[in-house]
Amino acid sequence: QYGGKEVLDWAIPAVLERHSAAREVLFDVKEAEVLVQEKTSSKLLCRYPYPTISCVGRCTDSSNLFAFCVAASLESPDGSTFDCLVFASSSEQQCEEIIRRIAAGFQHTEWFV
Repeated sequence: QYGGKEVLDWAIPAVLERHSAAREVLFDVKEAEVLVQEKTSSKLLCRYPYPTISCVGRCTDSSNLFAFCVAASLESPDGSTFDCLVFASSSEQQCEEIIRRIAAGFQHTEWFV
C-alpha cells in the first residue's frame, strides 16, 4: 500500500518470484510520461504519466534490473495502492540511464500536479 522507494527492496524479488511470462518491450521515457510497447508489434502496452509514478530504483541484487511503482488505486478506502513493475535492461549503464531519465521526468512534471 505504500509506494516509496523503500518498498523496492522487497517488491522486486516478490514480483520476480511470481514467474510471470517475461515479454520483450520497448521502454520509452518521454518528457511527461513513460510508455511501454511490445517490441515485436510496437503495440502500446501501458502509459504512465509521471504523477502516477511514486518511485523508481534499481535492484540491489542485479545491476540491470530496475522497477517503478505506479498508483493502482488512489481512491481505495484503505488509502492508495500501488503496483510494482520490474524490467531488465541490456546493461548496467542502460539501467542507470533509464532511472536517471525517469527521475528527471519527476522534476519536469512536478509543476503540472
